[in-house]
Formats: sequence, C-alpha cells, structure tokens
Amino acid sequence: MSDQLDFSLFPEPQTAPTIFAEVVIPLALPKNYTWSIPFEMTTLVKPGMRVEVVLGKHKKYAGIIKSLSNIGPTAFKPKPILNVLDDEPLVYEQQLRLWQWISSYYMCSEGEVMQAAIPANLKLSSESILIWNEQHDYDVTKLSDEEFLVTEALEMKKELRLQEVQQILDGSKVYPVIKRLIEKQICHIWEELREKYQAKKQTFVILHPDYVSEERLSDLLNNWGKAPKQMELLLSYLHLMKTEGEVTQPALLKKSNASPAQLKGLVEKGILILDKRTVDRIPQLNAQHQLNFTLSPAQAKALDEIETSFQE
Repeated sequence: MSDQLDFSLFPEPQTAPTIFAEVVIPLALPKNYTWSIPFEMTTLVKPGMRVEVVLGKHKKYAGIIKSLSNIGPTAFKPKPILNVLDDEPLVYEQQLRLWQWISSYYMCSEGEVMQAAIPANLKLSSESILIWNEQHDYDVTKLSDEEFLVTEALEMKKELRLQEVQQILDGSKVYPVIKRLIEKQICHIWEELREKYQAKKQTFVILHPDYVSEERLSDLLNNWGKAPKQMELLLSYLHLMKTEGEVTQPALLKKSNASPAQLKGLVEKGILILDKRTVDRIPQLNAQHQLNFTLSPAQAKALDEIETSFQE
C-alpha cells in the first residue's frame, strides 16, 4: 500500500474573481485609473462610493468609484484600494454620467468636474490640512483611541497636515479616522474654510479722547519731554487730521518719516489709538458726477421702454 496521498481527490479551493474599480480622483488627469478591490472589501463597494487610493509612490486621495468590472488592465498590475470611506454611495450613477458628459462637452477631465462638484470636506488628499474646530465641544468618552490621539494633537497645534496624522497613526487607518472626526465636527478641512473674497482691512490712527480738547492737547505739546521723533509724528498726525479728515497708518508713517515702533510708543503712552477697519476696495464715485454722452437711436428707444415699464 502506498504512503503517498492522491491529491487529485482534493479539489483546489475556488477563489473569487478579482474585482477592479475605475476611480475618479480630484485631479486634472488625462483619464481615470483602475485599482483592484481586496477580497474582504468586495461586498462593501458600489459605484459612487469614496475609496482611499494611492497614486504614485506616496500620494493618497479620496476618489469616487465610477464603475466596477471583472476585467482588469493587462499592461500593469493595479494597486489595491486601501479603504472604503462610505457606507452608501455619495454620488448617484446618474450624476457620474453627468460628470462624464460635462467633461466631454467642456473638454476637461472628470477629476476637474469632481473637484468643482464635491465639498472640500469630502475631498481628502495628502495635501489636505485639518483645522481644529474652536466652536465645538467634544466628548472624550465617545472617541476611539486613534481619534483621541489625533484630537489631542489638533487641540495643541490647531492644524495638522495629513502627513503628520500619518506619523501619529498607522497609515492604513488615517482616512477613516479623519472622516469620523469631520463627522463629529472636531475638525474641518482647510479648503472648506478658505474664502474666495477677503475684506480689505486698513489701520486708522485716532487721537485719544483725553486730548480732543485744545487745552489738554496744548498742555501735552508744551510739556513734551524727550522723544523728538514721536513729537514730529504727533505733529504730522495733527496736520493730516486738518487736511485729510482721517489718517491711515501708512500715510502717517510716510509723512512723518517715522517707524512703526515710534508710532507704537505713542499708542502705549495713550496718546494715539490704532483702529483697524474694513474698507472698500473700489473708491466711491462722486454722486454728482455727470456722464455726458449721446445715446444712439436704439439705446434711446430701449431707455424709453424701460422707463415706461417702470411707470406701469
């Protein structure tokens, strides 16, 4: 009797076919790229869900699955996705088809369409910056160990780059942890806070109310001690007040040829006050300004019709 086993009696275990995902990432790329789905994640993924992927050697992005297929690329072996970030699709398949139409019609990439269509909090990448949310109180007991470590670092530094978070945590857990912290309002993504328009600020110089009266002001000037440059600066301020009405810090320093430190000295002595205000970027036009030009016949007719419609 032979001691050797007949392995033909033991059929090879059936392996599930590999699933591949075409993923849109928020970059201006010539085409979408393909990643493989690890076996343990095959039941979790659907088109429209966000997944964490690596592009290149180290860059990580939160992309959106456009389609799934059993047929993968033949020219290279796709990298596996790292994490599934959503429980349900974030984008519907109709929206994905709309993105494809927009990219074709406007001659741009689907990644650029995604960049414009998705809120900043949902577009995590290696370049993202987490900002501590000062307005929100958090409950330590509801944080996991990984969430607490990142929260503690954020509370101390007020902002963290994703590379810094990766140093705190295991690299494979970074995106899911950040996603939960955003959902708990502990932090924001920097892009979400960035405003397209910022109000223009200008610093105005004001005389302290104690020296508004001529008597007090004369007493101050007549009994001035040392610091002649500060005296010159104060006299320049009084001159600008009479000629301009309002005095800005740059105009005062330019006229008096003084330094910000000398101006600070007058502020610390309680003689001048610095007041930062929001100002218009576009100068106001004179309300009495007259525009002298002749309307063409078509313009005159259009103006008459508009004025008549208002009267009706």
